[in-house]
Amino acid sequence: MAACAFMTVAGCASMHTMTGPAAAASGAPGSGAPRERAVAAAAAILKAFVVPPGARRLRRAPAALKVPITTLVSTTLTDDVSFWRAPGRPQAILAWEQAHLPRLFTPGDEDFGPPSWDRTFSLSPVPGVLNARDLVVEVTAMGTGQTAIRVDAQVSWQPPRPASERVPSSARVVTISQLPGIGPHARQPPAPVTVADLAVVRRLAALVDNLQLSTIGADASCPAPLGGGIRLTFLARAGGPPLAVAHGPAACGSVQFSVGGREQPPLQITDSFIPEVLKLAGLHWTVP
Repeated sequence: MAACAFMTVAGCASMHTMTGPAAAASGAPGSGAPRERAVAAAAAILKAFVVPPGARRLRRAPAALKVPITTLVSTTLTDDVSFWRAPGRPQAILAWEQAHLPRLFTPGDEDFGPPSWDRTFSLSPVPGVLNARDLVVEVTAMGTGQTAIRVDAQVSWQPPRPASERVPSSARVVTISQLPGIGPHARQPPAPVTVADLAVVRRLAALVDNLQLSTIGADASCPAPLGGGIRLTFLARAGGPPLAVAHGPAACGSVQFSVGGREQPPLQITDSFIPEVLKLAGLHWTVP
């Protein structure tokens, strides 16, 4: 989700051109730690919200909007929020906002009321820095023809992976196992294969080491894994104790990883991870 710098620009833009807060939120070369960039990104995204006609900002959250109905589930989330009151019906206010937001925001998920409606508008992630950049607008009726508005700028950043949480350089051998599937039609997996070609072992280790830390929160609603996947066991020599073990996909598409028998934070699998492992090892398995 190119590194970004975010400018602080006063006022609100109602045009669809990339100026002011919209340009700041779109992402430009910058510096700083991922968390600092996330905080700056959230501030810029919040400023990109286009204030509806006649709206005024509220100092505190209306009772019905104290807790958002849509939240990015992430262990590295920064959430910048503002509250407004505007004349008009909730659905009309939400439709007006969608029509006037800068086009660099892509409409995403939405929730339908009553009593509340919301819509997520997203910017592209900044790979390796910002995993998600969302503007969530939630509306609910306040009576007397007024609508309460909650605006959340939710940004998730990618934490760096410590050097200690990698495959040890002493690995010279790797055993690749296909994990059994679950269900009555699951096939018996093939026998594990051991690779002793040092060049291949190092490339397989690099695949694991290049996976990023998972930032999916514990409260995420993920389907239970259906089994299958692969396990890579790295050793200093054939028959020796495991130096590092990586297996997945597990829950929420994570890769479980351990070094020296000690469990490490889960990693996030990529679509290319298992195909690349099989290709490097010369295996023609069908991995569910």
